[in-house]
Order: sequence, then structure tokens, then C-alpha cells
Amino acid sequence: MKLRKHQREFKEIVDGIIGGSPVRKIIVSATPGSGKSLIPILAGKLITAGKADKLAWVCPRSSLQNQGEHNFIDPRFRSLLSHELTIRASTNDEDPCRGLHGFITTAQAVGMDKKQTVLRDFKRYRYVLIIDEGHHSADGGEGDEGAWMKAMAPLCESAAFIIIMSGTMSRHDGKRIAFIPYRQIALNEFIPDFDDREDIAYIEYSRSDALTEKAIIPLNFMLHDGQAEWVRDGKEKTSRLSTVNIGNSKGALFTALRTEYALELLSTGILHWTEWRRTHQTSRFLVVAANIKVTHEYTDYLKGLSLSCAIATSDDDKGSAKAIKAYKAGKIDVLVTCQVAYEGLDCPSISHVASLTNIRSQEWIEQMCGRVVRIDPHAGPYRSQMGFVFAPDDFLMKQIILKIQASQIACAHAKGNKGTQEKEETPIGGVDKGEENPYGIIPIGSRLTDQREYGMGNGYDVAPSGYDYAQEPPKTQSEIEEELRGKIEKHLRKFAFDNYYKPQRINKEVRDAFEGKARADMTVPELRKVLSYIRNVYPLGKAEPDPAKKRRGSGRRVPTKAVPWNHQLSMF
Repeated sequence: MKLRKHQREFKEIVDGIIGGSPVRKIIVSATPGSGKSLIPILAGKLITAGKADKLAWVCPRSSLQNQGEHNFIDPRFRSLLSHELTIRASTNDEDPCRGLHGFITTAQAVGMDKKQTVLRDFKRYRYVLIIDEGHHSADGGEGDEGAWMKAMAPLCESAAFIIIMSGTMSRHDGKRIAFIPYRQIALNEFIPDFDDREDIAYIEYSRSDALTEKAIIPLNFMLHDGQAEWVRDGKEKTSRLSTVNIGNSKGALFTALRTEYALELLSTGILHWTEWRRTHQTSRFLVVAANIKVTHEYTDYLKGLSLSCAIATSDDDKGSAKAIKAYKAGKIDVLVTCQVAYEGLDCPSISHVASLTNIRSQEWIEQMCGRVVRIDPHAGPYRSQMGFVFAPDDFLMKQIILKIQASQIACAHAKGNKGTQEKEETPIGGVDKGEENPYGIIPIGSRLTDQREYGMGNGYDVAPSGYDYAQEPPKTQSEIEEELRGKIEKHLRKFAFDNYYKPQRINKEVRDAFEGKARADMTVPELRKVLSYIRNVYPLGKAEPDPAKKRRGSGRRVPTKAVPWNHQLSMF
């Protein structure tokens, strides 16, 4: 395993900063699936070199926090970079690092940090601020985006260094990305501008770069045409997806994805995946749906085929987090998702994705395709691996696919102005938010017809090397904290139940013994001390009754006053 081009360049810039370079902001544009997750670990060298004190990683979704924690303790990365840095997941906690080297949070959490706990810590220490998928935040955005930018601005001002990572340097709505410098080239038209800026370094890693270095696998696009019938404004319309005019494309695609065509396309993808699994047994399938309602319909359909599957539809839902974790662990074969999981989902064994969404922005589709370009160390030689995308054969999708295909066939370094990209078509109907029918369309029916395949020959014969994913991954700091708090809670509840002791009282005694500090605010060493303390002071198990102080239940003597945690007790 070795560093890729953008990772090497980033490391060189960090080394330059340590040597006295004036760079304070680093912007990394790397094609999805190519390995941006190593950038925060590389940035940690600024801490070990004494240029910064702590690291704060702000990601777009809470489902990515656990993934970010795991990256820092991943044995492959620790061996490759010879680092011993550790971070924890935090949501506006007091003391977010808890004695570690940093923390990972979400943009939404920062936007809701009314007490400014994060900002206070930024003013207390020299932070390296990492903004993951920075294109989510628009300059001058409204609603949630506006709140995120407003909350992030003082963090950027206080940070010692700022690193912005993204899979694209453009947004589907044409707005400027926050915290990135732009240059005006025409009326209401701006492009990123990184020239002649000593304090800013820009790194670009294209799909062609990644394919050339064999950092990702090629994609095959299986586009399917279909016939759709719908009613709008009292008029009945019929059209094929591939030939419909732009004015009717919205109705045709909306109808197809909510009638028979969608299940036919999904079924076609499942059949192909089933055959593929004969030679690639670890392969998994991802379904990207148009809204929450249809995710349940697809799941019922897939379960009817005796497939193990689960739903992930809400970033804040514990069920979604559990489903994603089980999916990545290989406990389920198909994940059905809407709104989440398509971006940042690091699961190398995904080989097939069914795109059953009406979104048609270049940036969004490339992020979705990024789920099936990772190299699976258990899927055989590199040349035997391929990612497959099953999608509708409509005009806008085809234009996006042809651009991706061109970069695959070329496999050459992109030329031209840094950070400039041609404007893409906006999504049909915007981002999927689970609306039942935002267009006033009454679908009648649809059917799948023809299939077209867009891809490229592989031709590589280098087998990827790396960490054995079959090994049990090490626990993250927040997972250890949660496990210790669970053990403490279970022990105290059992003791209270056995001895008719009120849980509220026993918890107060323990809290008083630890100077009033809540367990939710404790570090891992402190939680271990609490666990050792309660096992000594509130032991479980049978005890001989004390005639002087007999109680109902076990007859055990119960302390009436908490013993100080450091009073002649072994803490470990």
C-alpha cells in the first residue's frame, strides 16, 4: 500500500508548512472513492510537529462520524503513516477531544451549537479545521446551509489551518462554495481562483488520475429505456425515456420511477448481481431510491426474493446507522437508501448500484457512482473487478454517463484551468427529499424496454494489497465510551434491583464520589475508574446475610454513604 498522487502532494504541502511555508488553507478536490479519508490523518502531522494542538473534522452526515473515527485507528493507515493519533465522535460536547488529538462532528451539529462549545474550544487551542465535502455549504446560502456557513465562519477565523475536501469544485445549483476564493469572469459568473495565493494550496485528483494509478475500478453503466404514461393538467401523455423532449422528461422519469418500470429495472440489476456473485462472493448491492415511501416497497420486494436487506433513510435515525453498520460488516447483502449513504459510504464490496432517483446533477451522480469504484481486497485481482450502475436511459443521465465514460477511456491527466468545470444541468425537481408528488403528475404506468451498456475494458492484472477486512475492526473511542457507560449502567441497575435500592440514589452516590462529574462528560480512563470503583463498592453476587443489617432480597449490606473513588481501592 502506498500514497496516491493527491495524498503525496498533500503530505508535501504539510511538510512545507512545517518548514515555514505561509500556506494556511489547503483545498483538495479528489474524485469520489479515491481516498480523501487519509487526508485528515496526514494533516495530523501538523500536531506532532507542534504547529497545531488539535484537529476538528466536520463531515456532512452523522453516519460518517464512526467511519472517520475508524480511519484513525485503522491498522493499515497506522502502519503506512507510522502515526498514533486518535480522535472521537462529538456532538457539541464540552471538552470534545477528551484528552485525544481531535474530534469529528457534523456540519448540522455545528450549526445547532447555540452554546458555542466548539468555538470556545477553538479559541482555547490551535485547531486544524477539516471541512469534509465542502461543496455542501454555499456562500450566502439560505436555510440549513446558511446556518452552517454562519456557524462555520468563526471557526475558520479561529483555526490555525483550514483543509477543505470535496469530490467536486462545483455545485448543482451554480452557487459558490463557501470559504473558497472565486474570480468573476462574466456577469453573475464566477470560477474558483487559486492563482497567486501564497496562503492557499490547491490539489486536484481526477477520475483519470485515479484510474491511471489503479486507485479505483472502472464503471459499467447499464442504461435502460422505458415507456411511460402519465396525466398532467388533465392531459394524458406517453413517451419513451430516451427520446422524450426536455419539457416532458420530468413527467416521464417521475412516472417510470413510481410504476412498474422501477421494479423491472431493480429486478434486472438483481439478476446481474446474482450472476456476478457466483465469482465474487463478497459482492453487495446498493439501491438509491427517490423517496422514503418507495424504499419500503423495494425492501418488501427484495425480501420476497429471499434477500437479506435493510433500509437507511434518515441520517439521525439509529436504525439507519445500525443498517449501514450491518451492511458494511457483510451481515446483509442489499441496502436500500434515500437521502443518505450514497455519499461517503465506504464499503469496498459494493459492486452494483440501482439508481432509482430523479436527481440529475453531475456532482450528485458522481458521488453515487463513487460507492462502486472502491477496490475490494477479497474480490480477486484488480482486472477482475468492475462496478455496475443500473439507471434509466434518459437524456440527462446519458450526458453525465458519457462524460464519466470519456474520462475512463482517456485515463489521462486532465488539463486546463484549475478548479473550472462546465456548468451542468440542474436536477429534475431538485434533491430528493421524500416528496410524494411535487410535480402534480398522475402516473398511469410504465415498462422497461431496451438496455444500453456504457463501459470500458479493464486490462489490469495487479492484485490490490492491504489490510484483511475479515478481521474484527478495532473499537473507536466513542464506541469504547459507550460500552463502558453501558457496563456501568447495567451493573448499577442490577445491584439496585437485587437490593431494593433506588437507581436515582445509587447514581447520585457514584456521581458525588467523582466530584459531581457526569459519566457523559468523562474520558475513557475516568469511565474505567468508575467501573472499577462500583465493582468494589457495589459488588454483585450472593452474600451472607448480616443479622444486624438484614434487608429483603440478597441480605447484602448496602453502603449508606459513597466511598471516595480514590479511597484505598484498586482502580484497574
